Amino acid sequence: MKTKWLSLVPGLLLVCGASLAHHGNASFDTEHSVTLKATITSFVWTNPHSQIYFDVKDEKGRVTHWSCEAAQPALLHRAGWTRNSLKPGDHVTIVAHVAKSGAPVAYLQKIILADGEELKLGAL
Repeated sequence: MKTKWLSLVPGLLLVCGASLAHHGNASFDTEHSVTLKATITSFVWTNPHSQIYFDVKDEKGRVTHWSCEAAQPALLHRAGWTRNSLKPGDHVTIVAHVAKSGAPVAYLQKIILADGEELKLGAL
């Protein structure tokens, strides 16, 4: 009986370790934040992380399509968000950690709506 439990432990550690690895933010520059003036194109209220898709125009008028990872809906809800907090066409300011690779991908810190209301990530 003891041998069965001992052989189960390494398997559980492998599975748990792999699932925890998903939650790392190693691909984002968490030392610095960027502020982006954006137009929301889509907001996906889903687990394990909600996703925000938006466009950013540069000074020459060129548009870059971005995606931004936010917290899970339960955490966002506790912070005052709803599935309708962001709608396509909304003009917002996004504060986020961007991908170290330079790709237009980010991890959300907060969103400032056009009226000045702040939507923060989770219960921050």
